[in-house]
Amino acid sequence: MSIGPKQWSCFLLLFGAQLAAQKPNWTQQSPHSSPAGRGTALLAYDSKLSQVVLFAGATANTAVANDTWTWDGTNWIQLHTAQSPPPRSNSAMIDDSQHGQMVMYGGWVAANSTYLNDTWIFDGSNWTQFQQNSPPARGFHAMAYDAKHGQVIVFGGKDVNGNPSNDTWLFDGTNWTLAHSQFSPAPRFGLAMAYDAAHGQVVLFGGANNSTNFGDTWTWDGTNWKQSTPQNSPPAQSFHEMVYDSVHDQVVLFGGGASNTDQTGVFNDTWLWDGSNWTQAAPANSPTARNRFGMAFDSAHAQAVLFGGRDAANDFLGDTWTWSGGAVTPPPPTPTISSVESASGYGGFSAVAPGSWVEIYGSNLAPVTRQWAGSDFNNGNAPTSLGGVQVMVGGQNAFVEYIATNPGQINVQLPSNIPAGGPLPITVMNGTATSNAVNVTVHTVEPGLLAPSSFVIGGKQYVVAVLPDGATYILPQGAISGVASRPAKPGDTITLYGIGFGAVTPAIPAGQIVTQQNQLVQPLQIMFGQTPAQVTYDGLVPNFVGLYQINVVVPQVPDNLLTPLTFNLGGIAGTQTLYIAVQQGS
Repeated sequence: MSIGPKQWSCFLLLFGAQLAAQKPNWTQQSPHSSPAGRGTALLAYDSKLSQVVLFAGATANTAVANDTWTWDGTNWIQLHTAQSPPPRSNSAMIDDSQHGQMVMYGGWVAANSTYLNDTWIFDGSNWTQFQQNSPPARGFHAMAYDAKHGQVIVFGGKDVNGNPSNDTWLFDGTNWTLAHSQFSPAPRFGLAMAYDAAHGQVVLFGGANNSTNFGDTWTWDGTNWKQSTPQNSPPAQSFHEMVYDSVHDQVVLFGGGASNTDQTGVFNDTWLWDGSNWTQAAPANSPTARNRFGMAFDSAHAQAVLFGGRDAANDFLGDTWTWSGGAVTPPPPTPTISSVESASGYGGFSAVAPGSWVEIYGSNLAPVTRQWAGSDFNNGNAPTSLGGVQVMVGGQNAFVEYIATNPGQINVQLPSNIPAGGPLPITVMNGTATSNAVNVTVHTVEPGLLAPSSFVIGGKQYVVAVLPDGATYILPQGAISGVASRPAKPGDTITLYGIGFGAVTPAIPAGQIVTQQNQLVQPLQIMFGQTPAQVTYDGLVPNFVGLYQINVVVPQVPDNLLTPLTFNLGGIAGTQTLYIAVQQGS
């Protein structure tokens, strides 16, 4: 069983005393029985069996195996299954915890230079071949299980012609599909991947093409690849391995080599990935330098397990090592949501709408205080994670604009396609901890005009309206110290701002920077007292995210510094009580 947030207190009680005194280190094991020495053995943790499974690998220069073994924490035990995949090396295997099965795909047979494209399922006692479609044949590829999106991901490898590839394939337990990412790592083989559960993304490092090794780091968010720019990084390499240490919430990388064709310059360094940077560990002991080995994280025993590989002399190794990450870092405090409302400066309603802005209040919501920046956007798309903080609305990611530690606050834009009607749960995820769920009612629209508390004058709430100069506000003269203002005159064109006004045409989904003029789908009417005003523009503001702009020509109305301003969207009246200053001779 993997150790999730709910198991932390039990885990610390059972293992905390032992691990607290340990430092990160490798320990060689001495099992009574063991698989034969080999390279490129497949190791993966079977969450159903709660033990590491080993399969196949190269036992000599052209000899390959198809035996299955399990590791119980101290010893290797061979399983004699009714069926077994054909022998192979340079394949990939991973645990699909959602479907309770191990998935093995592809590989290479050196004796006849054959690349395989078969998919096999291991249920804990037997292998069964998956009979549906599979990706094209390949070997030397990498696999990971994306727990956030419930799918196995395969990337790269060598194709049937021995050329490096960079296609991304996804397996949902019943079918393989080719993913179409806007960006992608360069074609490569001999790479390594691991799912970083603390940050909800797959991490890829290194690999090689036919002429050079790579030293780049990429992350997969379920839809797209994004290159990371860590301050520190392991050397360029291939045929290394990576696993996710769920106890210490970090990815562990070991070994590999500087050459993609032989054993020249093999490594035995250990690196740790924290979601944004690599740090080299300094263990007292370490396996000898090697590449083409197998490694998995044994959640039942809170340690990584490494087997075999090939050393600098090109020998096939059969030793077993375990990695302990050292003292356990206590999990972050569980975030708690106390209230959720639509943006307070725009009416602060209890209900929300698709694409509108929401403020979340509570405790332990975020580790830092920051607002999104241009570097957080990916090709015009807003981030769904900021400082490791994510917000889910009805199972979908919201777009995180602002996080604060004390007092705890998160500002998010809701997705465009959340369903209106019944209540939807909102939760906050901060690292490995998830908050309580708070339900919000979703209406098709929930419009509000910008009218913050700073525009309350004499107990009356004025709407934020600005002249075309962008600097002069429509208020009684000198109403707010230091703010340039004057009453509006009939014939002035003024601009109002809002949220929650619904769909526009052409359609622009939430979370995207607006790049074109657009118009509200539902008709909008603005009233000064009982007099309708001409609306010359109503749509999302270009170069912003999720903010509506309404340009209005002030109608001929009597002088009144407290002229009521109301609006009607699609036949439904807005609920704010707002005022605007109008004076003929201003």
